[in-house]
Amino acid sequence: MCPKYDPQHEAEAAMKRAAASSDGADRQRLIQLALAWHQLARDRREEQTD
Repeated sequence: MCPKYDPQHEAEAAMKRAAASSDGADRQRLIQLALAWHQLARDRREEQTD
């Protein structure tokens, strides 16, 4: 993964877009995207502590 991307920031941005979205399918897709970014952020933190 490119180091210039902050997974936590991307997760928060996707969740904000999901909250603002009125379309159910688009909203669900953005929530899934936010969860994926959140998992990447968690994995990255765990790698840094090991």
